[in-house]
Amino acid sequence: MSLINKVLRDLEARERDEQAPQSRPVLADLRAAPESLERPRVSRATWLLFAVLIVVIAVVVAWTIGRKSVRAPAAVVARASIAPPKAVPVAPSAVASPKARASQAILRARPLAKPAHTRVFVSSARPPATPHQVTHRARPASASISRHRKPLTATEQAQAAYRRAVQALQAGDSGEARAALRAALRARPASLRPALLLATLDIQGAHLRGARQVLQAALHAHPHALPAVMLLAQVDLRQGRPADAARTLGGAQALGAASHSFWALLAAARLRAGDQTGALSAYRNGLKRFPGDGSLWVGEGLVESQMGHTGRADLAWRQALHCPLTPVLARFVQAQLQGGGAPQKR
Repeated sequence: MSLINKVLRDLEARERDEQAPQSRPVLADLRAAPESLERPRVSRATWLLFAVLIVVIAVVVAWTIGRKSVRAPAAVVARASIAPPKAVPVAPSAVASPKARASQAILRARPLAKPAHTRVFVSSARPPATPHQVTHRARPASASISRHRKPLTATEQAQAAYRRAVQALQAGDSGEARAALRAALRARPASLRPALLLATLDIQGAHLRGARQVLQAALHAHPHALPAVMLLAQVDLRQGRPADAARTLGGAQALGAASHSFWALLAAARLRAGDQTGALSAYRNGLKRFPGDGSLWVGEGLVESQMGHTGRADLAWRQALHCPLTPVLARFVQAQLQGGGAPQKR
């Protein structure tokens, strides 16, 4: 108040001086102003407003600190809900405001309630696995699959065994292949492909008795299977029974009409059985359907030569030279055309 009164008195004195006659020198107005006028001081109202602002800022800071202390992270609150925290004494100086001290007192007096986001956090965590679950996960997947897999049918078992046999043959293991083929026939005795492959392996391995049994069973289930007929004829020829081979093949001419190998085999069986006429007929029937087959021409020339028909034999052998021939047959034909000399290389 003294400062304000002083300023008012100075103003009144200045007004009196301006109304008085100008008797004083001009330089008197240029004297130094009082210190109170050069440096105006802040009024009491300003100081009061500044103090109020400081108090408001302190209250806001204290409220923010108290709110952060209540909203702890979900993991910390979850651990606090499982094991209640121990009360920690708080010094009065550590609290910034009365409101913050009240919030700390509430936290110490009342256990923390699990907020909604904490429950979501805990429920999303994977619970520990029970022993039953651990055992179930440790069980191999193949065991559960095999337990629910349907048993294979006889046809599927035969097909699987046949595939194993083919893989064994590709690996060069004929013994394993024969065992797999027998397993296929045990699963499905009427299977044709395993029977034909097993008979072929038996013929190559000179197991002719086993090959005959397999082929007879295959022909009983598939009487029109031409490959089985031809394999059985080869077994008869190897066992020295060309007449049986010729008879077996002769009854299947309708089936083998479209196969040049069938006519060559039938002619060879008849020729070995002593039936030259029947052999010549078989070669000619084959050549009617396959005129470009060189082996049939060679066979006809051989039969004509044995029957004493030299001219016809030469014609057949010359015709064979115009057809694809193996090196062995080509050398044989050239030797016969040269009058029975040593075979010449082509």
